[in-house]
Amino acid sequence: MSILYLTALAKVLLCAIILSLASFEDWRTREISDIFWFVMGSCGAILTAIEMVMDFSLNRLIVLALSVAACLALGFGLYYVGFFGGADAKCLWCLGVTLPYNPTSSLGLNALGPQNPIFSISIFNNSILTAALLALGIACFNAIRRIRGPLFSGEEESSLWRRSIALVLGYKMRVSRALSKKDFYFPLEEFVIEDGGVKRRFRLLTRCLDDDPYIKLKELVDKGVVKGDDEIWVSPAIPLIVNITVGFFIALFYGDLVLAIAKGLLNLIL
Repeated sequence: MSILYLTALAKVLLCAIILSLASFEDWRTREISDIFWFVMGSCGAILTAIEMVMDFSLNRLIVLALSVAACLALGFGLYYVGFFGGADAKCLWCLGVTLPYNPTSSLGLNALGPQNPIFSISIFNNSILTAALLALGIACFNAIRRIRGPLFSGEEESSLWRRSIALVLGYKMRVSRALSKKDFYFPLEEFVIEDGGVKRRFRLLTRCLDDDPYIKLKELVDKGVVKGDDEIWVSPAIPLIVNITVGFFIALFYGDLVLAIAKGLLNLIL
């Protein structure tokens, strides 16, 4: 039993355990302790260093550098625009250090689909694709609701592209319920007092705002300007760590879903 086999096995077990525990916490509370990422990142870095010492090559060094750089850039970028929370970014950074190389060859696993040379990017690709399925589900839900009546009431002044994005990011919910479940939903619109009346405006990236949009909403409800039975567009606070965990297991036993789709499309075209 080689050292590379043992380090690959240790990495897979480490990530499987940490990601599973973090997913449970993310699903239950939408908050994850930094201890998960400290353990995963530090242990993963040590195991990667052992692999580098035991089987050093320029190719390994390049893959490691690309993995770390790509995960850092993606984590920072997606956090900045509001698509990632802090825990999601930290998880991706840890994966960049812990799983730059595909462990399947060292473990003797035969993945069914195409393999990305940078394993952490395979996990990222799979997680984004599984998260996109939720957007498809939300769009279908809104399409069904549209049959029963109009979806937009007061947001007609918003641009077509904003309303289109809202259709795949969220759905309407009573204000009272949104306030009681504020850790699980992000408001996609705000109520603004203008010209003696209340107007609605979409704010689609509320996750990256410094101010808490619920504070202003609660003040308007307390003043009676907005009623608890009024509806507001909200987006579910997606537990992305769950998607990352699913993406990890898909990458381990199947491969890269994005590469598989791209390969299938190329086969159809060519």
